[in-house]
Amino acid sequence: VGAGGGLNEHQANGAVAPDRSGVILSPLARGSFATLARQINMAFSPEKVSELLAQCHRRCCICHRFCGVKMETDHIRPQAEGGTDDIDNAIPVCFECHAEIHSYNDKHPRGRKFRPEELSTHKKQWLEICAKYPDALVSASRNIDVGPVQALVDELEFNGRVAASPGSDVLGCLFSDDQFRRAISSGSVSMLHDDVRSALLEAYFEMGSANSFIQAALQHAKGSNSYNTGMGVASERIKKAAGLISAARDALQKFLQTE
Repeated sequence: VGAGGGLNEHQANGAVAPDRSGVILSPLARGSFATLARQINMAFSPEKVSELLAQCHRRCCICHRFCGVKMETDHIRPQAEGGTDDIDNAIPVCFECHAEIHSYNDKHPRGRKFRPEELSTHKKQWLEICAKYPDALVSASRNIDVGPVQALVDELEFNGRVAASPGSDVLGCLFSDDQFRRAISSGSVSMLHDDVRSALLEAYFEMGSANSFIQAALQHAKGSNSYNTGMGVASERIKKAAGLISAARDALQKFLQTE
């Protein structure tokens, strides 16, 4: 209120009284700052996470393999279900187990879902083992081989580079599908969400098609009609694959970041 009892300049423009910092914020700005504050506070405390990773010796609380930097601190009870960012609600897991936790489809149930109570027990049991029997961890395997899901992300990155090659006149190499086949054989592809799995299947189908046309064209003399036709079709397949590879990689990475 101004000196004469009316609205002051800020209130007349829709602003509200200053907060404790002395900054005058409109209702819209206050809402934006509140949203931003919630987003900022949505992460576990870095200090607490460091303590937790030391306690579990950077081993997955579910499969117990050594992960190094390749691990996540996942929410035991998801935020969508009322879970908090308190460190007690965090469980250190490898990329593969993280994907397993979030792969269950309630609309199409198959297998047994990881539930908060079970995850909490896994964490408690493993931290107790680490605390009571640290000597056992000294002789334990420290195999940090990348799991099939993370390897699939890396392979998509590589294939993205292959798709970005200058053209059919510069044959760098064929698309790789070793990790895709590995992920299939290990069951990792089947546990992915439908949209992620579909994106991967479409991308690898197009890459396989491009490889087939290139290999068929190479059976003919360079410059011949058969060679030129095969390479022309392969070039179109590669262009189409480029977008599909990017979409599959983004979908897979988004899935891995699910909390």
